[in-house]
Amino acid sequence: MDYKERIKEIIADTLGIDIERITDDLAAGDIEEWDSVGNLTIISTIEEELEVDIPIEDLYELNNIKAIVEEIIKLKNE
Repeated sequence: MDYKERIKEIIADTLGIDIERITDDLAAGDIEEWDSVGNLTIISTIEEELEVDIPIEDLYELNNIKAIVEEIIKLKNE
């Protein structure tokens, strides 16, 4: 599975934005819709759809595409 593309889809759907706006280096501060509530919604949707449990202590670091993808890959390989 291509986690990066699926995560981009989840972010676009969750925030109600075009997927074309989501680049590999996109971070929470880059678009208005990606606020703290949006970030929690993104993370909970990723957990549900990709069947992972992201540790609470990692949540605040997961505020960009790269960090989210790396965390999912790490969790899936455990």
